[in-house]
Amino acid sequence: MDLESSNYALESEPVSPGSQSLSTSVMSLAINIIMEFEEPIADFNRTKTRLADAILPKNPLLSCILEDEKGGMMWKKTKVNVDDHIFIPKFPPGLECYDSLVNDYVCNLHLKPFNYSIPLWELHVVNYKTNRSKATFIIRVHHAIGDGISLMSTLFSFVTRADNPTLPPTFPQTKKVNVLKEVKLQDTHNSLILKKIQRLWYMVLVLWYTMLDVIHCLLTLMGWMEDSKLPMRGPPGVELLPTSISHIEFPLQDLKQIKTRIGGTVNDVISGIIFCGVQRYVQISLLAGGEQSLEDAYEKRSIPKHSITMKNKRATALTMINMRTLAGLENLEEMMKPNTQIRWGNHYGMLRVPIPLKNMKNPLDFVKMTKCIFDRQKMSLGVFAIAKIMGYIGRFRGAKALAKCAYKTSTSSTMMISNMIGPKEKIAIDGNVVKRFSFYVSGGPTALAVFVLSYMDTITIQVLAQKDYINIDIILNLFREAFEEIKEASIHDL
Repeated sequence: MDLESSNYALESEPVSPGSQSLSTSVMSLAINIIMEFEEPIADFNRTKTRLADAILPKNPLLSCILEDEKGGMMWKKTKVNVDDHIFIPKFPPGLECYDSLVNDYVCNLHLKPFNYSIPLWELHVVNYKTNRSKATFIIRVHHAIGDGISLMSTLFSFVTRADNPTLPPTFPQTKKVNVLKEVKLQDTHNSLILKKIQRLWYMVLVLWYTMLDVIHCLLTLMGWMEDSKLPMRGPPGVELLPTSISHIEFPLQDLKQIKTRIGGTVNDVISGIIFCGVQRYVQISLLAGGEQSLEDAYEKRSIPKHSITMKNKRATALTMINMRTLAGLENLEEMMKPNTQIRWGNHYGMLRVPIPLKNMKNPLDFVKMTKCIFDRQKMSLGVFAIAKIMGYIGRFRGAKALAKCAYKTSTSSTMMISNMIGPKEKIAIDGNVVKRFSFYVSGGPTALAVFVLSYMDTITIQVLAQKDYINIDIILNLFREAFEEIKEASIHDL
């Protein structure tokens, strides 16, 4: 889904169908960034002024409103009154800790519609102590303005390193994989003919897998291929139900050790942990039946002794893929230039990844199988072909038709996963150190959504779950158990 050329010197610019589709009656998404501080916010007026002066001039879309004209939706420049975008909740005084009130406040934000008469962003300042922090920022931006890469790049153009404010934060090095160059030749002494045959065979596999992925996408859009009706899969309209939000953290060093053991990536390990927890959650839900509660089934479970075979069940995770030429976060000024390879806006693809539902005695096998699944996905250009198809739908049939396609793809899946790379150093805003931060996308039509973000030496998994379909405490406990068991198995599997 592509946003228009990043030349916002004019007073108005057309909105691309991809960005329009994220703000329709069919689907409306918001990106939420939660930043938890080590100290209370002593002088918010100063912080607010510095934030506005630093970010608004660098990102013109934060000073634009969406207007519907005869020629289509347009970004129209407007004068920004920062106070219209600031929300400061008031809670009862005298409490020792405000965890439940802050959590309820965050959970209820997705039910609050944006004010389309002003630019589509908000800053919620919760200056109350919790068990994790002494103050919290919730930055809420409409997805039509940009994707996670764009908005994080905007945010990090303002924050500073806590250890040295004169330096910008740095990020782990990442690279985009070109599948046509990922040919692994087993023997460098093979003849030139054999090498050409190997390369040709690899290209045949790329074309074959690409064709399969495109066919699956088209079958999904036509309603002929969707996930099984598992207990955790919500129906259309689930995005309007009350949600729960919580998180779990894993040491990055432990994940790297597991990664080294299987010869994969940190993403393989994290996805394996998530898939293992989801598989167990589905089994527990099926074991619960109608006579015992989910909590009782969780406490009394014995896996895999009393596990349920799910041989003919199908579950997929809708994974968000960065479609830019370069991976990771980039300099905001570079992103805003016309004709750049690291474009601002919405440039992501949707990839449906099968979730292993097979019973496995060794939890490490979940990670190994997940690695195989992602290795196969890397041999496909399907995500690029599907993005082209969606682009043509938006261009020729309009934003609402594109939104319906994205909505259908989401509701045909069991869950959604998105991940972002965060800074390697501790960061601060106006001198106040950020102890922890995370992100999530609200308004998506899946009952379970998982958002992964790295910060310093920690990986945070933020979970957004619809209360009627997912017990968030149990799913987080299952993620934690899966991590511990996979870590232990990787040590003994040497």
